[in-house]
Amino acid sequence: MPSPEKLSFSHLVSNPAESYQTDIIVCAILTWIVGVVFVGLRFYTRTQLLRNVLGAEDWTILVALVFAGATCAGMVEQAVHGLGKHILDVDPAAMRPMARAGWYTIVWYMLSLLFTKISILLLYIRILSYQHARWAVYIILAIVILANGIWTLATVVTACLPLNAFWDRTIPDAWCRPLVWWYANTGLHIATDVLLYVLPLPVIINLQIKRRQKTVLYAVFALGFFVCSISVVRLWDLLEERKRNDFTYDNVSISYLTVIEINAAIACACSMTLKPFCARFFPRFWGSRSVASAQQQGGLEAAARFSPRQGPPTIGSQPTRAPIAMRPTSWVDVLPRGRGGSEAQLDLLDDPDDKLSFGSSSDGKQSVEVESLAMEEGADAERVLVGNKLPMRPLAVHVA
Repeated sequence: MPSPEKLSFSHLVSNPAESYQTDIIVCAILTWIVGVVFVGLRFYTRTQLLRNVLGAEDWTILVALVFAGATCAGMVEQAVHGLGKHILDVDPAAMRPMARAGWYTIVWYMLSLLFTKISILLLYIRILSYQHARWAVYIILAIVILANGIWTLATVVTACLPLNAFWDRTIPDAWCRPLVWWYANTGLHIATDVLLYVLPLPVIINLQIKRRQKTVLYAVFALGFFVCSISVVRLWDLLEERKRNDFTYDNVSISYLTVIEINAAIACACSMTLKPFCARFFPRFWGSRSVASAQQQGGLEAAARFSPRQGPPTIGSQPTRAPIAMRPTSWVDVLPRGRGGSEAQLDLLDDPDDKLSFGSSSDGKQSVEVESLAMEEGADAERVLVGNKLPMRPLAVHVA
């Protein structure tokens, strides 16, 4: 925000009839409602459809939603004080409270993005099996906490010395950070966004699942890159801000982009967990098999896995059946699938239509070893070892 003494009044106009205040308020409220809906669907899926499999990633996204609501409230407060009006039509007495609301809106905005990214990374940690992929997630998590958390918040809380000089430009001998600091913080957010959404792409590309389901997965991560594009546009808008003297009127686009970005990020984080909801209420679109089909092809036990009461598990959910005897409870779900075959299939997301095959090294795929394991009722089953070690958090495993 330019200081009053640096304003050039030669190109300013006064027109009280022109105002974006209502648009800012409506945009803030509607986008937050979108975030609330997605978080609500996520909690409904994981508490009602999946027998309460809430984890740290779910509570973290709830914290992000709270901070997103605070960000939207800050935008509404700024609009009430005059954001969206021409600068000549804004009450001079409202400039300080508007600038003060602008400062803590920045704080809530950065905290919302921080917790959204932490939620996504915690979900990755929960679902990824291979240790090298998990280490990559841990490294990115450390970068996010240091860059988007500690560093960014430190620059915001020391935006000016003393801090109240941020909204009171009459304080003598005050020092405020140059604009390049704010641009750098936005650049750090964009960089970590790209890391977040690029990380799982190699896994998705190699999944042997139905084309429609893979398309849905691509669409989810396309939403993530859409959030990145919003951040890029917002950065460009911040760079142009300093050229606009009528800043309360000409810079409202930054307000729109801010609330859209944080709530779209929350929606993207929640979309990754909504497969059971889609399979339950939109089975034709998702391409899930019905209970009757499961009964015909896999017996009553397979049908029970997709019963309306339980619903299909989601990313990171616990298995619904009792654990196999003589083995501690884990995410491993071992099912008999015939004898004599050498190809193992990993049941992705606990859906029999989503399988990732592990062949021999000769065909370029991951080699596996198989060993026998007794089930609860004496039946034989097989379990797949990747290398010589069972993955830390594998999903359901079948042997064809």
